[in-house]
Amino acid sequence: MLNFFDLANNGLPYPLTKDTLILYKQVAKQYQDTGLLESIRMLVPVNIKNEFDKRIAGNLDLMMPMTLLFTWYKHEFMKWMDKSPVCQLCSLSLNLRYVKGNSWIVRGVEYHTCPKCSFTVVFPRYGEIENIAFNRIGRCSEWSFLFGAILNSLSIQSRIVHDFLDHCWNEALIEGKWIHVDSTLEYPISINNPHYYEKNWNKKYQYVLAFSNADIADVTESYSFDWKTILEQRKKRKNSDLSKIVDYYEKI
Repeated sequence: MLNFFDLANNGLPYPLTKDTLILYKQVAKQYQDTGLLESIRMLVPVNIKNEFDKRIAGNLDLMMPMTLLFTWYKHEFMKWMDKSPVCQLCSLSLNLRYVKGNSWIVRGVEYHTCPKCSFTVVFPRYGEIENIAFNRIGRCSEWSFLFGAILNSLSIQSRIVHDFLDHCWNEALIEGKWIHVDSTLEYPISINNPHYYEKNWNKKYQYVLAFSNADIADVTESYSFDWKTILEQRKKRKNSDLSKIVDYYEKI
């Protein structure tokens, strides 16, 4: 089995650590947990579930129920956790203290405290989907971990995608193709707009990876107009292929 030293010296332009791979593997495993998916499915409004069931059974277009799902999830169910929250009493920026977790279940805990009145916001960074569903708050990782589980609970296979530049989202398998799905974005840009980040957020990709229970897929080409340049940059790096990392991931 590949050891941590090999991972830390993989030649890639970002710190793809053992903890990162374990986290995504465990999230993907939860997407296979039928008991968990039944529980997650119960969170979805009945009209949305019925619409998905009807259209999947009839092999019909899923755009309408996907629209309903995005709207409900973003505007009614989940809340966004700011990276720099402000005290509700003093209107001052809160000071951050981060405590690293000891497993993928709780990746860490953020303590945001007001320097004046000591008002504190505690934000656990969960990898366990049931806890995310209970808290209903997070950033892109929490949003995508849970949204992927919701899609799977509705019989839409999904996986996690990470650009290693500060964002992650989902892909959904629809009509035999993996489609970009981002629950943090407003509809309609939230579905099948893979070049949105490059065009609007000025992303400069090196690797965009998709994580499922079985494997890792290099999906960078799907998200960039500048694939040839990316390939040229990769060739200049030593040991920058994913083979050892994929091998490690498959053995976790």
